[in-house]
Amino acid sequence: MPKVGRKEVLTEEVAKRICKMIERMPDATVPVTWVNVISHAKKSLRVEVGRQTLSQKEWNGRKLIAEAYDLAKEVQRRKKTDTAPKYATAGRPALQRRIADLEAKVLALKDELEQVRAQQIDALNAFLNTRCDLRKLLDAVRD
Repeated sequence: MPKVGRKEVLTEEVAKRICKMIERMPDATVPVTWVNVISHAKKSLRVEVGRQTLSQKEWNGRKLIAEAYDLAKEVQRRKKTDTAPKYATAGRPALQRRIADLEAKVLALKDELEQVRAQQIDALNAFLNTRCDLRKLLDAVRD
């Protein structure tokens, strides 16, 4: 029996394309709202559907678009809170102390890195300059 009614507009393939569009919204600094999702879907995908359809339609028991929307909304919230400066209310002397501490840590880590690099170069030179039978090395590794 042939299908009766109008052709399905919101297929799973179109839904996946809408999901990708929603995932890119926070990175493109587009506010994640249903109004924006609907307007972008209409412009870029030429799909005209409402908020209820987008948020309630399921494929294999999953609301793909609603899940993508919730995830993008969470990313947008995290980005908003992460961009707030951590030490915005700290006084100038406190910030200068913090900078000095961090600079000291950077210098200490650079020194440590140089020491490790020097040890690795020494070990590599010792390995390259030592005549050794590879079969003995392989046997030692296997044991």
